[in-house]
Amino acid sequence: MSSRNYKLILTVVAVVALVVNSFNQNNLNVKRESLGLTRLEPLENAPPMLAFTTVALGGFRGLIVNFLFIRSNQLQGKGLYFETMTLGDWITKLQPTFTPVWRFQAWNMAYNISRVFEYPKDRWGWVWAGIKLMRDEGLKYNPTDPEMYRELGWFFYDKIGRYSETEHFAYKRIFHEMTEEVFPTGKPDLDGLENPQTDAEKESARLLKDRFKMDLKYIRQVEENFGPLDWRLPEAHAIYWATVGMNKATSGDPMVMFRVIWQSMQMSFQRGTINVNPFDDRIEFSPNLDIIPKVNQTYEIVKGYIPDRADYVARGQETFLHEAIYLLYLHGRRKEAAEWYHYVRTAIPTIQYTWVRDMPLDQFVMLNIQRTVNRSSPFRSKAVIEAYLMNYFYHLAVGQNSRARGNALFARKTYDLYHERFSKSVKDIQALSSFEQIRIGVLINCLSGQGRFTSVMGQRLRVRLGLPEDWRSKLSKGVLDNIDEKKAFNVDADLNPLNAETSAGDGLDNSPNTEEK
Repeated sequence: MSSRNYKLILTVVAVVALVVNSFNQNNLNVKRESLGLTRLEPLENAPPMLAFTTVALGGFRGLIVNFLFIRSNQLQGKGLYFETMTLGDWITKLQPTFTPVWRFQAWNMAYNISRVFEYPKDRWGWVWAGIKLMRDEGLKYNPTDPEMYRELGWFFYDKIGRYSETEHFAYKRIFHEMTEEVFPTGKPDLDGLENPQTDAEKESARLLKDRFKMDLKYIRQVEENFGPLDWRLPEAHAIYWATVGMNKATSGDPMVMFRVIWQSMQMSFQRGTINVNPFDDRIEFSPNLDIIPKVNQTYEIVKGYIPDRADYVARGQETFLHEAIYLLYLHGRRKEAAEWYHYVRTAIPTIQYTWVRDMPLDQFVMLNIQRTVNRSSPFRSKAVIEAYLMNYFYHLAVGQNSRARGNALFARKTYDLYHERFSKSVKDIQALSSFEQIRIGVLINCLSGQGRFTSVMGQRLRVRLGLPEDWRSKLSKGVLDNIDEKKAFNVDADLNPLNAETSAGDGLDNSPNTEEK
């Protein structure tokens, strides 16, 4: 057979095959649609050749996706992020159930493209765009994929919640403003969101659904299992999406999502109470001591999930409980501190710190404070400073002047010691607020009746400081330098306890002794 005839026969066979396939294509399309296999949207803004080959090749779309994915990686390596995004958009439309490209695209927007821009608000726009891409588009096509939920939760925990770059405070401030419209106090108004009556409640319910794409039943579940949480903080949202994933994922290891919960619960304990400084709008964080039992419960659940790594988890649990004990102690909740100290010594296998079993509680607290200030993160050091300042205001309110001065002195020295340890480059990212800012933030909490302060104690402190009833409108920088300290301390007016050089006591005795007047 001649070569020409052979080619002619092959051409005829190819034509016949295409004709036969055309008769079956409609039937196949119907079956693909009924089985949920056809999830393609029109490919918009693509070059004509790409649009043509997408339709013409049909089942060979995978080849196109592979080529585009390789090309996008090449562009990524060259720093051409916008071009990479365009290819990623085509890939997600060609293969919407190919989850790696959703995760890659969202990560690229939140972590790479955002850093190209100079101003925090511009950077935030790309961070939020990455979250929306994963949440609004990726999960629409992959509602049962555990890695999608894990990645989404990680964005909230890591990109917004942690301090990985200098703009993290700006991210937290913007996120606070967004979420405050739904959660004005940080706590979810479950009844108002479920059955909104007022215009404000209706708007909050709308934003919860439209802006945050959140389901109230999962918020209830998170609050019940892990709360109380402040929903103006990103770690609460990380826990939410990991919880949704544990409910909806049909494959994979649920532990990948529980790790997000575990890490976010630790963060919620360490800095799960939020305040906004009234003078510069800076976000301030304090520990959330009320969720200590839930955090400990989370550790126990994790040990049950991965029994072969229970010792590893127990190390983290032991460190967490040590921190919880001394913070409870410093905040005047000594009964709870003693109960948890007993729990550590009797119910938790001691792995790292065998000396705990024979050490008195007071000595244990002092040792851990020293370890925290010398080796820990700014948030843990700030928690110690705030605890001393709250004790300062508490003892001032009840007339225990020497103890008030002792706590004030320890707060100042702890702050100075922390700042001496870090270089300027580290301080730009991790530095504490100024001592004055921290002091004002604690004062606001105390006057508002938070922490160990009741409303009565808040009023007593206000009177001792000589502040008017409308004290919020009178707060300004330096307010504590202008208070009537002679009246507060019954000593010379020029004695400022926060600048004192000497002090009686160690600042740790929180007993309600009111003999000193």
